[in-house]
Amino acid sequence: MRIGVVGGGSIGLLFAYYFSFRHQVTVITRRREQAEAIQEKGIRLVEDGNEQTAEVMGKAELGSGYDLLFVAVKEHQLAAVLPELEKAAPLDIVFLQNGMAHIPVLENWRTTHRIYVGAVEHGAVRVDDRSFRHTGKGAVKWSAFRSFSADRLKKELASVHEAFPFTWCDDWHQMLAGKLIVNACINPLTALLRVKNGRLVEAPMYLSFMKLVFEEASRILAIDDPETAWENVLSVCRKTGMNTSSMLADVLNRRRTEADAIMGYLLKRAKETGRDAPHLTFLYDSIKAAEEG
Repeated sequence: MRIGVVGGGSIGLLFAYYFSFRHQVTVITRRREQAEAIQEKGIRLVEDGNEQTAEVMGKAELGSGYDLLFVAVKEHQLAAVLPELEKAAPLDIVFLQNGMAHIPVLENWRTTHRIYVGAVEHGAVRVDDRSFRHTGKGAVKWSAFRSFSADRLKKELASVHEAFPFTWCDDWHQMLAGKLIVNACINPLTALLRVKNGRLVEAPMYLSFMKLVFEEASRILAIDDPETAWENVLSVCRKTGMNTSSMLADVLNRRRTEADAIMGYLLKRAKETGRDAPHLTFLYDSIKAAEEG
């Protein structure tokens, strides 16, 4: 297949690298300098002191001719991407944003594209414009958001790479809600406390506050099995114990965070249902203040 990956961040590089083993891959970046670096030298995986390079094309504009697109930009960057996607002929597009603030955007997007959503459970850190580290291995969960049939795509994504499995989910809402709770519990707390993920389960005070955040988020999202969802949060903390969360990385590098996509979405849902969410409100306000500071 001809694969396009929109976004040259850590997740974009991660997807492009693993798909390059079996498919023709192009990374579409915002900056021309990054596109040229990828075009000239490929994508480099740095892992355990070793380096591996994959041949991948790089472009600074979307263009055409793709069979499948992965959109790996942040939610607040979608407004710049969707108009370009509207120019393309109908194709399969998988959106990989954290949180769920992109869902109302997709619901209101009038397009003939076949739309899917994904939840990335891998950890990745971008080193430079063409290099990344794969810091935590998991799976990519995905589901149909607006598509008549996913049979062909299921076959294609079943054998991407042994280190990069895809898991089909019938219910996109429960899939994204489960990932959203993990993001809400881990990302803002690590960004506020300036700690790595594992510290949240090691320090009793941090763990207690994380549980309060979890209880608010699970009530807002009406999670079917809170006990299992909480165990999943703890498991992710442990598996990614030495990782720096994306939100902490954004705060440290003075970039806009995904606070609106994660806590902002939950607070909007809480307001619609008349629920109080003091802990999520505190985290949201704290991260937005950190962005401005």
